Amino acid sequence: MNDDDLKALLRRADTSSAQQPLDETRIRRIVAAAERDSLDGNSAPAPQRRRRLFAGASIGAAATAAAGLIVAGLVASPAIQTPGPSENTASCAPTSIASLQDSDTAYEATATTINGENVTLQVTKVFTGSPGQTLTVPQQTSTNGGDLFVAGKAYLIASADDYISECDSGLATDALRQLYAHAFPSPTNN
Repeated sequence: MNDDDLKALLRRADTSSAQQPLDETRIRRIVAAAERDSLDGNSAPAPQRRRRLFAGASIGAAATAAAGLIVAGLVASPAIQTPGPSENTASCAPTSIASLQDSDTAYEATATTINGENVTLQVTKVFTGSPGQTLTVPQQTSTNGGDLFVAGKAYLIASADDYISECDSGLATDALRQLYAHAFPSPTNN
């Protein structure tokens, strides 16, 4: 068995080889969500400056590791993968008051239009931050693997460093509204 045979064998055994590689925007969202969301849902807020430094170092380390794998010609299974046709997109800890309080912006909005990969949101209530009255955001993937935003539906959205938390955002239900109200006790109505 030579090197080419071994590489071919590794590629056939790699379960992620049929999946699309993560784009830079998706990597940043995953890193930002991982920094905010602990496995048990009880994370302490990190200082803003340290979080940005850590995100930059994490992305730099991930890019260096990926480049090393490409140069070596090996295909590795990433720890976080894009969803396949029947997989869940991410395993999220339940939304908690602590995880919501790590957000610098939280609001309720209605998806008014969807244009390709962009969604226009009309903000109806602001819990924290300054999202504006109308904003356009990229379509998000829901925890069941489909598109998160559907025109005409109301959503509760938490974000930090301009990235929407896929784990703490979703369809505006009474249960999620109660969590947002407890995490941000003095909402500002728009």
